[in-house]
Amino acid sequence: MSKDKSGGSIVHLGAGALSGVTSCVLLQPFDLLKTRIQQTQTHTTAAALPGKGSVLRAVRAVVATDGVLGLWRGTVPSLIRNAPGTSLYFYFLNHTKQLCLNAEKRIYNDSLRTKLSATSNMVVGASSRAFAGFLLMPMTVLKVHYESSLYKYAGITDALREIWRMGGMRAFFIGAVPTAIRDAPYAGLYMLLYEAIKHKERSIAEARHLVLPEATVTMVAGVMAGLAASYMTQPFDMVKTRMQLRPAEYTSVTQAFTKIYMDESFFGFFRGISLRVLRKGIQASLVFTLYEWVLRTNSQKRASSSATIKA
Repeated sequence: MSKDKSGGSIVHLGAGALSGVTSCVLLQPFDLLKTRIQQTQTHTTAAALPGKGSVLRAVRAVVATDGVLGLWRGTVPSLIRNAPGTSLYFYFLNHTKQLCLNAEKRIYNDSLRTKLSATSNMVVGASSRAFAGFLLMPMTVLKVHYESSLYKYAGITDALREIWRMGGMRAFFIGAVPTAIRDAPYAGLYMLLYEAIKHKERSIAEARHLVLPEATVTMVAGVMAGLAASYMTQPFDMVKTRMQLRPAEYTSVTQAFTKIYMDESFFGFFRGISLRVLRKGIQASLVFTLYEWVLRTNSQKRASSSATIKA
């Protein structure tokens, strides 16, 4: 591998880690509250669809038991998962993008092609998220267990030991199927919408002779794409959480879907949706803005260094 490629990969990994850690610490309360709301079974009707009231009750319950800092319970497992997870995602994203772009150049006989098609953007996003998600699945299970009030652990080691006792290595991969079904379409839809919205923003700005800061373009695109993709994949998030926290009751993807629908109706799949949508929208915007800022800064530094050497 050339020095440029090696350096480029390190930059993508570093940019992913920075954005992952930042969003993880800032948004952990959203994840914890979503897990608390999703962990319990309720007979939900359209009139009682979980929303603002259930979120406030969850906040009060956490603060009453563990104080304000209790909202950040599970931050360490989240960091263990999200820092390498985001790094791996962007690493795979960068390499898969390049592979798809090279393939499209050959297919369309266009050596000057610089943008991926909508289909390739979906494939790139979905495959990158699926790879990273599967590799980090044990940390996802640990994170969900730590956030739930159904389990009380003395520390990370204790949690790992107890999860192992539940079923050995298999226990660390419970919910892998709904996670993959949730994450791959989410990431594919996200990348498709993200690139399309960025293109639309730039087109509108150009037509009106406006100069939009790149950070504004990426933040707006990130929020809008994150919100839309979150709503579309929410049922799988609910199934994943139930399977990971209550494996004795929710034994397979099909059985979990059936049980949730029969016990809680269609609206049961959308418990915690407001928290997930808010978190995903903010996270997607923050992560991609930080990620692209690091890449631009690195590119500018390299260009400056090259100009200095030539001079």
